[in-house]
Amino acid sequence: MSEVLLLDLVRQLEERFAEGRYASGFALGRHILQYYPRHLLTYRLMGLAALDAGLVDDSVDLLQRALSVDPEDGQMWAALHDAATRLDLHPDAEVAGAYAHDLLQPELGVSPIARGHAAARAGDWDWAYDEYHKGFQIYPMRMDAGVGMMTALFELEQWESSLSVALQILTEMPFCLKSLWIAALSVIELGQRGDLLEKWLRKARSIDPDDIYITRWHGGVFDELSLPVSATLPAWDASESWDYTHSASSSS
Repeated sequence: MSEVLLLDLVRQLEERFAEGRYASGFALGRHILQYYPRHLLTYRLMGLAALDAGLVDDSVDLLQRALSVDPEDGQMWAALHDAATRLDLHPDAEVAGAYAHDLLQPELGVSPIARGHAAARAGDWDWAYDEYHKGFQIYPMRMDAGVGMMTALFELEQWESSLSVALQILTEMPFCLKSLWIAALSVIELGQRGDLLEKWLRKARSIDPDDIYITRWHGGVFDELSLPVSATLPAWDASESWDYTHSASSSS
């Protein structure tokens, strides 16, 4: 069976969902997850598409999985707020709505977490750290505040502190992608390479094999950690489709 680029199939997945071709899109998403079962971009696209297609229960499951990996994605929190509201999951809807508001419109927020997001966007990392720290003390379950605080410490070159916060987050969210990367990059800066570094890198690249997220967050990685080739997987039969309407009615 011929191999194709993972990036090409993800691009096709995005196009199918954008065009409302959900049956083939969900089939393609399942194909990708068969070979990359933790692939964040696929979970994200499928979670948002499931909500658009009316598969509200499925969207909650997919979005929660993706948000445990990337809790700073405001669009996914907004979608989860919508889905939870439709299902009358009011506490979950309220929590998701607070995340979405602070992440998508931080300049309109009054909470320290929102101010932290605004400061991070402006690149004012001292201010960002102060606000995230205040917010995390008030709302210790808000993982975007914890991840934001960790990021600010890393940007301020406080390697030991950024590593410490990253490890705390990983005890609660073992596949939090940014925490895996900041833990890895912090130990490199501290000159402490070892088995844990390799473990974190393997985990990070099981989630994001092509380093798309770390490139977006950090502009790339150290040269010696760069991937030699793009991720591939067996080609997909484009004639495949998933009768999601039948599946939805059968489960209701």
